[in-house]
Amino acid sequence: MKKVAVAGYGSTKFTKKELSIESLLMESTKELFDTTPNLTQNLIDGVIVSTNDNSKYLAAILSELTGIKPKISHTVEHLCSSGTSAAISAFSYITSGLADIVLVAGADIIGNPGQVLQ
Repeated sequence: MKKVAVAGYGSTKFTKKELSIESLLMESTKELFDTTPNLTQNLIDGVIVSTNDNSKYLAAILSELTGIKPKISHTVEHLCSSGTSAAISAFSYITSGLADIVLVAGADIIGNPGQVLQ
């Protein structure tokens, strides 16, 4: 089996400011590129966004905003296990050979009730 590792990370501070989900994703992704030597947008094969936000197409939007052209791009919304599900998806893409490098980004904003059933 192919070995998989976390090669870098970016983060944002918790805040009560009203920021867009896209700006939070951009901030942490920018930090990732700023602090991870030799990682460039063209090396990333997949983008997965983990969130409980009601926004649609966040992985595609993050890819577009950051200049990444991934083969794989999707958003994971699975309530409290969204982050775990996103990490498992990235692991699976890498071990299967579908991707070599996958960006997993997660963000939620304060006061968002998430995907509430109506």
